[in-house]
Order: sequence, then C-alpha cells, then structure tokens
Amino acid sequence: MTRRAAATAPAAPDPVEPRTGPARALRIVASVVANTTLLTALLYFFGLVATQVFFAHFRVHYTLLSQTPDEILARGADGLFLPLAAIAIAVLVVTFLARYLRTRLSARRWGAFLRVCTPVAAVLGLALLAVTVPITVDPGPWRAYPGLPGLGFAAGVVLLAFAWRRWSVTAGRGRKGAVFGVAESVAAFLLVSIGLFWAVGDYSSAVGTRRGFEVEARVPDMPGVVVYSTESLTLSGEGVRQVACGQPDAAYKYRYDGLKLLLQSGGQYVFLPATWRSSAGTAFVVPRTDSLRLEFGPAGSTPPPTC
Repeated sequence: MTRRAAATAPAAPDPVEPRTGPARALRIVASVVANTTLLTALLYFFGLVATQVFFAHFRVHYTLLSQTPDEILARGADGLFLPLAAIAIAVLVVTFLARYLRTRLSARRWGAFLRVCTPVAAVLGLALLAVTVPITVDPGPWRAYPGLPGLGFAAGVVLLAFAWRRWSVTAGRGRKGAVFGVAESVAAFLLVSIGLFWAVGDYSSAVGTRRGFEVEARVPDMPGVVVYSTESLTLSGEGVRQVACGQPDAAYKYRYDGLKLLLQSGGQYVFLPATWRSSAGTAFVVPRTDSLRLEFGPAGSTPPPTC
C-alpha cells in the first residue's frame, strides 16, 4: 500500500522555479518599471536635460524662464513615449515567451533549459558590461547611438543577476543566503537604475538637440509678432525694426516688428528675429508686463510703416 501510494503520488513542485530562472530576472525589470517614483524621476530628468539642451540651441539659459515641474514632466513624457512603449513591448515578449516555454516543457526539460541559459546569460551580461563601462571614459564613438550604452549596461546587470541567482540556487545556497539575496536585489536595482538614468540622459540630450533644429526650421513659418511697448526696449537684430509712434497721446510709444514668439514661460517672453539662424542669431528675453501688447499676424506679413 505504501509503495503504491508512493508510486502514484504526484511529483513535488519545483521549489526553485518561483524564485529563480527568467522569473527572477523579470522581477528585477518589473520592480524597476513598476516603481512610480523612479519613473517620475526618469521623466523629470529627461525633461530637464531636454529643456537645457533645447534652449541652449537658441542661446537662452533655461533658468531664466522658470520652467514649472509640469512643463518639464510634459516634455519628458513627450520624448520618452516611444522608448517606453518599445521597452514595455520587449518585456512583454520575453515574459510571454518564458511562460509559453514553461507550460510546454516538462519540469526536467525546463530545468535543462535554465541550465543552458545560465552560462549564456552570464557571458552576455559580462560582454555588455565590458563594452559599456569603458564608454563612460570615452563616449565619443557612441554619440550616434544615444541611449544604447545605458540600456546595454542595465541589460548586462539583469543578465548577470539572473545567472548569479541561478548558480546560487543550483549550488544549494538559495535559502542560506537570504540576507545576501536582499542585498543583491538592492544592488541590482540600483545598477539598473543607474543604467536607465545614463540612457535617459544621453537620449534626452539628442532629443533636445533635434527639437531645437526642428523649431529653427519652422521659424520662418511661425506667425509674425508685433510688439508694442510704453518704453523703448532697444531690440536690435537682423530684420527687427523699431518704430517710434508719433501720436503724443498713444498708450504705446514704440513698436517692434520682424519678430517671432518662441514661447512664454515663467513670466518671460522669448522672441526670435524672423530670420533667426543658429549660426548667427540673437534671442530676446523680455519680461511679460502690462507695458507690452502683442499682435499676431500671418507669417511674412508686413506691418504698416507707422503705428
């Protein structure tokens, strides 16, 4: 009776699988992606770097405009929308593939598959770290691939964490090193976060530069701006004209045309000459006050010669 019961008893579930294998590596990725604080920090960091680079293209220091956190976060969400979608799709594909293989393979074959994946993951992880770490010293050759070094570093850490945990469990050290396991998870989380910030910093700088050139190309097609002022603003630049209003009872004594409005933020207007070029152009930062009045017209429109 005892032998028959033992023969028909179902096989004990693998106690290793829930804590190891692809699930362990995917949990590290999920813990990073699902962390709202980290995501918010990444979005803000992206928006901040992109803001700095964008306004530097127009030779305006971004601190003059007092950009609000909402503006910076919106710029970060706009720039990271496609990269985050691509990363989420990649994680879903890996997760679905791992679950599919786990359900299709027997426990013995699944264990053999993990034993093959462990050294492969270790080699790939070491290779990624060996390639990406030296880039911190000389990033020049990789400037054409913004974001990839940081993502490679983060992926290398995840692969090494997976391989190390698999080796620890198969060597019988999984339960004995619980404290070390927590420390390893925290270290892996921090290193993956560093890789993500690295990738975001590089990519946001490239996005800020690209957006600057895109806006520069659209300057001639922007609506024309005529600025009326109660006092002389002494704006001078290529194509910018100051007209003194002759009426003695006029509320606004001076008019400036040949301008385009780049944006208004933090109580400041940023104007560009209609012929602004990054090679030779001046941007004007003018405080937004009641002494100014703005009129907008079609691009290329010519205002009257007098006020």
